[in-house]
Amino acid sequence: MNEECIIRKLVADGDGGGDDRRFVTILTLLLKLIKEPEPSQRLHNLRSVSGTISLLSSSGEFWGLLPRIMKTLDAAETAMKKQVLISAMNERQIQEYAMLTNRIEQEIVKANEKMTAAKKELCVAKGMRKNKEEYELLAKMIEKVPSRPETTRKLEIIKKELEELHEKQRNLEAKLADRRNHLHAFNIILANFCRFLKDEENDEIISNDETLDGTTTDTKKEKA
Repeated sequence: MNEECIIRKLVADGDGGGDDRRFVTILTLLLKLIKEPEPSQRLHNLRSVSGTISLLSSSGEFWGLLPRIMKTLDAAETAMKKQVLISAMNERQIQEYAMLTNRIEQEIVKANEKMTAAKKELCVAKGMRKNKEEYELLAKMIEKVPSRPETTRKLEIIKKELEELHEKQRNLEAKLADRRNHLHAFNIILANFCRFLKDEENDEIISNDETLDGTTTDTKKEKA
C-alpha cells in the first residue's frame, strides 16, 4: 500500500479505524435478519435476548450470515482494543514527552548556567591575558633600561667626560684669552708702528720741503 492509499484511507476513515462502517454493517445485518410481520412481536424479540436468538435461529439466513457477523464483531472488538492500546501508548508518549521536555528544560537551564560561568571565566581569562601582555611589555621595557649599578657607572663615566670637557673648555678659553691679549698687544704695536711710519714720512716730507726751499733761495740769490 503506497502513501497516497494510506492517506486516502485515513482521510475517509478518520480516527475510528472503520468502526462506524463495521457497526453500520452489523446493524444492517441484524435488521435484515430481525424481520417480523408485527411490530409488537419485533419489539418483544428485540427486548429479549433469548427471543432474538430464537428468532434468528428460526431464520434460514442466520447460519449463512453468522460468520460474517462474528467476523465483523471480532474486527470491531480488535479495533476497539487497538484504539485502547493506541490511546494508552499515546498517554505514555505524552508522559515521556513531558518528562523529556522537563529534562530538556533542565538541560537548558544547566547549559545557560554553564554558559554564564564560561562567560565569567572568559572575562577572567581575557583580564589575565591583558595583564600578562602588560607585564611582558613592562618586562621588555625594564630589560631595555640598564640596571642601577650600570646606570651609576655610566653616569660616572659621563661626569668624568664632562669634567674633561670643562677642563678642555677652560684651557681653550685661557688660550683664547692669551690670543686676544697677544692680538691686542700686536694691534697696539702695529698702531704705534704705523704712527711711527707716518711721523717719519711727515718728517721726511718736511725735510724735503725745507731742502727744496733752501735750494730755491740759493738759486734766486745767484741770479740776483
